[in-house]
Amino acid sequence: MTADVPLTTVARAFEILEYIREEGGASVSEVTDALDVPKSTVHDYVTTLTRLGYLTNDGGEYDLSLAFLTHGTYARNGVAYADRVEPALEELADETGEIVWYIVEERGRGVYAGRGIGRDALQPYASIGTRSALHTIAGGKAILAALPDDRVDEIVAEHGLERHTERTITTREELEEARERIAERGYALNDGENIEGWRAVASPVVLESGLYGAIAVAGPRNRLRGEYFEETLPELAAGTANEVQLRLRSELGTTFSE
Repeated sequence: MTADVPLTTVARAFEILEYIREEGGASVSEVTDALDVPKSTVHDYVTTLTRLGYLTNDGGEYDLSLAFLTHGTYARNGVAYADRVEPALEELADETGEIVWYIVEERGRGVYAGRGIGRDALQPYASIGTRSALHTIAGGKAILAALPDDRVDEIVAEHGLERHTERTITTREELEEARERIAERGYALNDGENIEGWRAVASPVVLESGLYGAIAVAGPRNRLRGEYFEETLPELAAGTANEVQLRLRSELGTTFSE
């Protein structure tokens, strides 16, 4: 058996799992048609995954089991102290009424690791665990501004600067201008760069020991506008990021970076 056989098998298993997750459940026939895999092969995979406890089978409709909740919770708790950040997210959500996110970088993508939900909060594109292109979201741009240049080079080389809307940053020159602006003022803005009509403000969480993530508050353009969007929310996001830094500083026994 060659070394790539088991790797191919694992890749196929996760391809099937990803499809079932994206569809919110699927039958063997649906997976077969979507992935162009022999029906007998799909049946073997889903039967094995069900036996191992990673899929449920409700009359031939397969879906992810709660076994993934255990793994997801374990991973999330190990991501940049997400559980310690959530009280501050909830406070900011209560104050603004909007959705507030704690976003971290993993493998060149922004991962939504924690959230606070305000009374008027909308969630048009994200949930805990969602991954987004860093250059398209406020939290991601705040992270890119705080990362070393060589790490940004790696991320852009691997993922590029894909256009999501007419406002998306798509060139390295635009990205560098944005990074300089964000680093100077301490916060990032997103004005319809990921989804038309959606805005966000974010501030990075940085200690001397490194970058931990970014705090972002987001909402529709009709609510996030004018002085509230350009001045008030940046102050609130920066204040929450500072609060998180204080909490982490106390816990980690470290100091802020300058």
